Amino acid sequence: MQTKKDKRKNAEVSITGALPKEKVAAELEKTLARIQKEVELPGFRKGKVLLEKVREHVGEKALWRESAEAAMQKEVEGILKEHEVLPIMPVGASLGVSDVGADVPFEIVAVVAPSCRIDDYKNVAKKAAEKTDKTDEAEEKKAAIDALRMQARAMAQSQGEGDFTDDEAKKLGFENAKTFEFFLDGEAERAVKERRLQIQRGEIAEALIGKAESDIPQILVREEAVHLLEATKKDIASRGLPFNDYLKQVGKTEEQIREELMVPAEKRVILDLVFAEIARKEEVKPDEKEEERLAHALINQGVDHESAHRYVRNIVMREKVWDILGAPAVSKMAEKEPAAKENPDNQKTSD
Repeated sequence: MQTKKDKRKNAEVSITGALPKEKVAAELEKTLARIQKEVELPGFRKGKVLLEKVREHVGEKALWRESAEAAMQKEVEGILKEHEVLPIMPVGASLGVSDVGADVPFEIVAVVAPSCRIDDYKNVAKKAAEKTDKTDEAEEKKAAIDALRMQARAMAQSQGEGDFTDDEAKKLGFENAKTFEFFLDGEAERAVKERRLQIQRGEIAEALIGKAESDIPQILVREEAVHLLEATKKDIASRGLPFNDYLKQVGKTEEQIREELMVPAEKRVILDLVFAEIARKEEVKPDEKEEERLAHALINQGVDHESAHRYVRNIVMREKVWDILGAPAVSKMAEKEPAAKENPDNQKTSD
């Protein structure tokens, strides 16, 4: 039996051919006997209708078709093996139109595992990082300090302005104003670096997604869109707004929201594949000690053992890839920088 394999988009493979009439004919008697057990005609009890009557009742064309379906079921596995196709979900096999006693055309459609190819990823990441908006870091830090100071005053129930006084600092548990301002400076600097890092990683991610050659089953994208929708619902609920009220506000249905999420969902799936491919090429190994430490913390919070380790393993591996791409976490960047400035209360002063 001659067959032809073609690759299609969305990680689908199509195999076409014609089922030999001999294989169909070999199933005729079995098919007829199977139908006989179920058919019931006037003058005959169920399962006792004469084969000739069953044949007349079903019709030659329908009998040939049903026999072809039975023959096809026996051939699918062998055809897939012949073409080295490994489906990740049940395959679909459809039969074309044929005359009785003739070969029957068919098509098998299989969804296979997603694939991804990414070359020159370090250079892609470097160029993307260089495009990151270079805003004034001093201005960003000042704005962050002002915002943090405002939040702190709200916590301390203070109406003051400008730098904190010793009394205000003590209300928040700090020894004095200097200690608080030192803490504030560090938090603002960290916040600015985190924001810049997230922007940089976003630029790199978009560049990698655009560079990657990927083939993804749509079912994976749809599943990711559902996860994003559930996350959206939780976020809206956390604001005290029922989801149905939110839909009325935006003038959309839940299905429309889900469809809109298909684009970011596809990007997330592609990025996961890109990171997995980079990890494979770079031979990134799991950090078992770090995984155990972080997973243990989640387990103590009620997360089951397997889920905690799987989640942490993905996070740790992804951070290793970010290191390779030149966008390490802020904590990693701090390790490479000169020693942090000293707390003013620890500095020696002269009389």
